[in-house]
Amino acid sequence: MSDNKIRLIRIELSLICGLFALSLLLRLALVLPTNFDGLYGQDAYAYYDYAQNIRDTVQSGTPLKPFFWPLGYPTLLAITFSSSGTNPSIAQAVSLLMGAALTSLVYIIARQIGVGHFGSIAAAAIMTFCGQALQSSTVVMSDIPALFWATVSLMFLLRYLTPSAPLHTYESDYKTRWLILAAVNLVLASLTRWIYLVLGLPFALAVVLSWHGRIRWRATLLTLVVIALILLPQILYSRTNPFPALNHEWVEGWSPANALQRSFTNPDGRFDYEKINAVYYAQPYYDPNYLSPLFSIFIIIGLWTLARQKLWLLILLGSWILLPYLFLAGIPYQNIRFPLIVVPAVALLIGRGFDAVINWLRTTRVKQFRLIYLQGFIVIILLLGLWQMWGNANTLVTTFINNQQRDKLAAAWVGENVPAGSTVYTFGLTLTLQHYTAFKVYELYYETPQTLAGKWQRGKDEYLVLNLWNIENQWVGRDPQLDYHWLRDQRGLEQLGKFGNYTLFKIRG
Repeated sequence: MSDNKIRLIRIELSLICGLFALSLLLRLALVLPTNFDGLYGQDAYAYYDYAQNIRDTVQSGTPLKPFFWPLGYPTLLAITFSSSGTNPSIAQAVSLLMGAALTSLVYIIARQIGVGHFGSIAAAAIMTFCGQALQSSTVVMSDIPALFWATVSLMFLLRYLTPSAPLHTYESDYKTRWLILAAVNLVLASLTRWIYLVLGLPFALAVVLSWHGRIRWRATLLTLVVIALILLPQILYSRTNPFPALNHEWVEGWSPANALQRSFTNPDGRFDYEKINAVYYAQPYYDPNYLSPLFSIFIIIGLWTLARQKLWLLILLGSWILLPYLFLAGIPYQNIRFPLIVVPAVALLIGRGFDAVINWLRTTRVKQFRLIYLQGFIVIILLLGLWQMWGNANTLVTTFINNQQRDKLAAAWVGENVPAGSTVYTFGLTLTLQHYTAFKVYELYYETPQTLAGKWQRGKDEYLVLNLWNIENQWVGRDPQLDYHWLRDQRGLEQLGKFGNYTLFKIRG
C-alpha cells in the first residue's frame, strides 16, 4: 500500500473519530448538567423493567412476562446490564453512544455513495444537530438503537453492492458476508421497532437490481436462513404473548384518509392536533426541530442527482424517505418521535445535493465569471442552517428534560405529602411513583369502577394523583375518566394540593 493511500486512510479515520467525538460531546453537554437519567413517561420505564425481566429469565429460568413491544431493545439493555450493572444511566449511555455513532455512520455512507468531503461532512453535521435525534439520544427508548441498526445495515448493504472485479467463488462468498450483515442489522432494527420492516422492500429490490436478472441462490438462501434464526425467538414468544405483534392498532387503524385528518379517537383516547397528519409527519423535511428549511431544496437536488447516477441507489434512499412517511401519515395518531426513521436518508440526500451544487460551481462559467467564488455562499448557507438547527435543538432538549424532571419532582412531592406505605391511584405518573417511592401504586388505565369497588377497604384512606385536564379532555367516556368520577362521586375526594399539572387528593374511606 502506497504512502499516499495510507495518508488518505488516516485522514478518513481521523474525520470519522472526530465526528463521533463531537457528536458525543454535544449530547453529554445537553444531558450531564441536568442529572436526567433517561427515564420518563411510561414507555421508558416499561423497557427498563422488561430488560431486567429478560436478564432474570436468562439467569434463573423465570418465565418472561407479557410485553407490548418487540424484544430487540430490552434484550440489548439486558445484555448491557449483565456486563455493566443495572442502572438507568447505563441504559441511557446506550442511546447516547448509538446516537453519536450515527454521525460517523452517515459520513461513512456518504463517502460510500461517492459524495465529496464537503457534502459528506454536511450530511454528518445535519445528523449531529437534528433536534429530535439529540432528544431521543438522551432517553431510555428504542428509537435511536433502531435507527442505529438500520443505518449500519445500509452501510453493509452498500459495501455488498459496490462494484468490484468479476467474482470468483471465494470473493463471492466474501461479498455475501456483507449482505448477511446488512440483513442481520435490518432485522435487529425491525425487532427494535416494527416500522423498520418497511425498509426490507427497497433493500431487497436494490439487491435484486444489482444482480441484473440473475438470482444468486446461495447468497439468498444463506441470508434467509440467518434472518429466520434471528426472528425465531420473537416468533415463538409472540405466539403466547397476549399483546399484538404486527396486528398493532396503528396498522389496523391505518387509512389514507387519516393523512388529511387532525382529530382522532383511538385506544389512547381523543386527540385534537394542530396539523393534519400529512404535514405533521413531513417535519423531517422542513421543520427546524428536525431540519433547517434552508436545506430542504437540497433534498430534491440530491434525489435528482441520484436519478442520474444509479437506479438502485435512488430506490434505497428515495424509498427510505418515502415509505415510512406514507405509513405514518395514515395512522390515527401523532408522535414527534416516529418520523425520526427518515433522518439519515434525508441527511444523505442533502449531502449529495450540496456535493452536486459544489461540483457544478467548480465547472461553470457565466460571462467569464467563475462561479467557484459562490462556494463561500454555500458554506454560509450550511453554517446558518446548522446554527438554526442547534438553536431549536437546544430549546427542544432543554424543555423536554425540564418537563421530565418535573414529573420526578412531582413524585417526590407526593412522597412528602402522603404517609409511607399508602395506596396511591394515579394515571400517567404510575411508573415514576413505582420507581422513586415505596407506595403501593395502581394505574387507573387498568381499572374500572367495578375493580375500584372491589379494592375498596372501608375506613382506610387512600390517595389519588391526576392531571385533571388530561383526564377530562383526552379520556372522555373512557375508563380513566369514569374511574375518577366514580372515586369522586362514590367515595369522595379531598384536595390536598397541586404540583405542576398534578393534583393530589385523599380518597375518603
